[in-house]
Amino acid sequence: MLPARSPYARLEGFLRDILGGGAALLHEDPPAPARTVRAADLGWSEAVTRGFGFAEVFSHQADTYRLMRGGQHVIVTTPTASGKTGAFFPAVFERLERDPQATALFVYPLVALGQDQRDKLAAFRERGGFGWEIGAFQGSAQPGDVFRDEVRMVTATPDKLHWSLTQPRVRDFLRRLSFIVLDEAHTYRGGFGSEVAGMLRRLLELVRALGAAPQVVLSTATIGNPAEFARELVGVDAVEVSESGAARHGKRYYLADHRGQPRRFWDAVVSASIQRDLKVLAFFRGRSRAARLSSTYRAQPLYARHTHLYMAGTSDREGRLTEFRRARSGVMFATNALEAGVDIGDLEVVIIDGYPGSRMAFRQMAGRAGRVAPGLVLYLPALNEQGVPQPVDAFYSNAGNFRELVTGPIEKAVVEAENPYLSPRHRARANEEFKAAGLPAGVSSGPKYWNLRGEGSAKFAVIEETDWALKGPRAFDAPLESPSQHYALTEKHEGAVFTLDGQGYKVTRWEKHPAGTAILVERFDAANLFTRGLYAIEVSPLKMGEWVRRGPLAYRHGEVVIRRRYTGYQMMRQVFERVCTGCDREPGPTERVCRSCGGRIQDRMQDHKLSEHLYDEALELPPFRTSALEIGVDARATEQPTAVAHTLKHLLQKLTPERVACDENDLAGAFREGRDNYFFLYDDWLGGLGVSRRAFESLESLLPRALDLTAKTCCKEPHGCYECIAVSRCYAPFLASGERRPTDKHATRAFLEALLGVQPAPGAESGLTPLPNLPELPPAWPLQARELLDLHGLSLPEVSARLGIPSRELQRAAGATPPLRLRHTKFGEGIFLQGVHRPGGYQVMVQFPGGVKQVLPLSLTVVRPGEEGRAANEEALTKGALAEEVEVLARPSGS
Repeated sequence: MLPARSPYARLEGFLRDILGGGAALLHEDPPAPARTVRAADLGWSEAVTRGFGFAEVFSHQADTYRLMRGGQHVIVTTPTASGKTGAFFPAVFERLERDPQATALFVYPLVALGQDQRDKLAAFRERGGFGWEIGAFQGSAQPGDVFRDEVRMVTATPDKLHWSLTQPRVRDFLRRLSFIVLDEAHTYRGGFGSEVAGMLRRLLELVRALGAAPQVVLSTATIGNPAEFARELVGVDAVEVSESGAARHGKRYYLADHRGQPRRFWDAVVSASIQRDLKVLAFFRGRSRAARLSSTYRAQPLYARHTHLYMAGTSDREGRLTEFRRARSGVMFATNALEAGVDIGDLEVVIIDGYPGSRMAFRQMAGRAGRVAPGLVLYLPALNEQGVPQPVDAFYSNAGNFRELVTGPIEKAVVEAENPYLSPRHRARANEEFKAAGLPAGVSSGPKYWNLRGEGSAKFAVIEETDWALKGPRAFDAPLESPSQHYALTEKHEGAVFTLDGQGYKVTRWEKHPAGTAILVERFDAANLFTRGLYAIEVSPLKMGEWVRRGPLAYRHGEVVIRRRYTGYQMMRQVFERVCTGCDREPGPTERVCRSCGGRIQDRMQDHKLSEHLYDEALELPPFRTSALEIGVDARATEQPTAVAHTLKHLLQKLTPERVACDENDLAGAFREGRDNYFFLYDDWLGGLGVSRRAFESLESLLPRALDLTAKTCCKEPHGCYECIAVSRCYAPFLASGERRPTDKHATRAFLEALLGVQPAPGAESGLTPLPNLPELPPAWPLQARELLDLHGLSLPEVSARLGIPSRELQRAAGATPPLRLRHTKFGEGIFLQGVHRPGGYQVMVQFPGGVKQVLPLSLTVVRPGEEGRAANEEALTKGALAEEVEVLARPSGS
């Protein structure tokens, strides 16, 4: 009888196509059967049963229904693609079926998500034969057109509700409200979440004053504090449903290190997806990288139909999703705009290009793979300009750290409804809403307008000149792209060159119009050209408090002005190609050695600056006020004041969210102009959030924690790593000269020890074994690389980050060195065979004269070339190792 075919066989074939045999398995989620309840046992009406459409209901869907039917507020936190929508639809439809006057409001953070979910509501309604209409309150929709008598379900964005609660038709709908559903509620965190919390509390207060008592249902990604989050966001005590009953089909996570060959990697991804009939979703942190990669393959006839792009601002996003859903194969290049719950159908493979900034975001992205069959997630470490992994990506390339990323505690979603900076204007607005409804109200008045998302309301649209000439302002309805203000100024300024969906464009001019700003473009042979805007952020003290002096450190808090200046742009050329280093010939997609001259095939993925253009007058956005903590380091207290100040900024940026209830994106940083030993941490929100104020008040407790991080023995290099001083996003990475701003873990530790009066003591953490201290790279660095890879079990990206050498060069050099010779106090000298990551820690297999042993790295030392005491019969030892290797690999781990 033939052995059963692995459910991962097709995916493993895809993996071999793109990475050969070098992919490292980081983690595996095992499959699990579904836990279901019969729909017939839940007491649903015939119409609700038809609307649901399935005879079996997942256990978490049944639990949610029972809680909702019992009148409870509920928060559903099951994983991505577990069927959260099906959890709350039945109870809502049932209530509206029983009560002909009842209404339901569904609030979605994004227009695209609202459209997607409205389609699902409509499908449920059609299957069940329900007679009411479903309205969409978003974009340019008017309250009178949406909240009509026959409309009993409305999908809306918080932005539209924010200024519509005074409208009579909206109030009529709210008087009969039975449910408020907040889908993808985890997006309401940080400053935006605090603003939405203020709006939702106004909404609930008004609804209750009008006589309704709606239940609140929240659906979120997995978060660390669901009950607390629901209470802070909406002011209700919600029951959590977190145990998913949906089937899990299994998922494997691999480290996708392309080893300096990005062009070969992405060529292989697109090609293999087509050949193996697989759909691949690739997530990128940056818009420009996603757009340029998409355009590269969209411009090639062979790949054009199989390449898709999705990011904020792109035209016809719904059409793009529909095209990808219907496709049998291909790659969609996307940013996190696709993260928040939009249905893209079933796909098998997700590629995550660089750590997305939070565990929550990573798990949401990874959750897209393997909804109906086993899935594959490839983690591709992001590289810096030298080809070395970023600190956070090097950290998570380690199997143990990666396991913590996908299974460990997740971040808390933080909001503050009573934020002293934000809540007064919501209370004032609530008074206006109560007055409009004829209800008792206070006398305070609020601002005429403000944006819940903390940004300007200016609209920008990229439009072809020919369309503008033909349609005029009507062209705003179908632009090529709708960028935010910042991206318009950095990527779509006059003279900008860019590529979208394989077509090059050049911006000819901007034209202001009451409907917005038309960015007019003409088609242009971009030939890998693009422009990069130049801008700077300047923080100026306005009303600062008195300095608090603590030895060589001084700090104060107050009000600052943030100015964003756009000064010009650089003309860049993207090099993204494979060439032979011997004859400069372009090789075929599968060539690894040049067929013409035998030379090495090398990938080039670089951005070359061709020219720089400065505006006659810098364009400056209207300055905005916010609050900030300013810290100064006495330059006389350390030999490296610039590095110490920069390191301290990183540490406080990492630690403030631990001590202060905030989202990590609520806080930004900048250095004082001309003073590299003074820096600001400011609330990145118009008017402030109070985060920097509380950091100022908590500084005495933050500094000892900062010292703890500098004392960690995870690494010994001055620049540190993500476990200690490095951050996933630095707001001021360069000096005014253009050089990279330095950090120094050791100098900062010495500074903090002196500041806090702590006696220097080596090894601040017990139970941790430091990795070998690596000085400036000596000629024997390949041997050190082998030591880190084999003896200490670090991944190739980790070693690349530690040594500052691209992984491809590391692999080539380390592969040319002989196997490590290791000495054990009991077994003598031996040859390294392989390392094994086990639940109890990393272990190595070594061929000793007496046989193969599996031992801990701590018990071994490396035998350097030229050292005495080597085993006498090296040849016999090597032969013995090779003979026993297969036998050892087949043994159980305990043998």
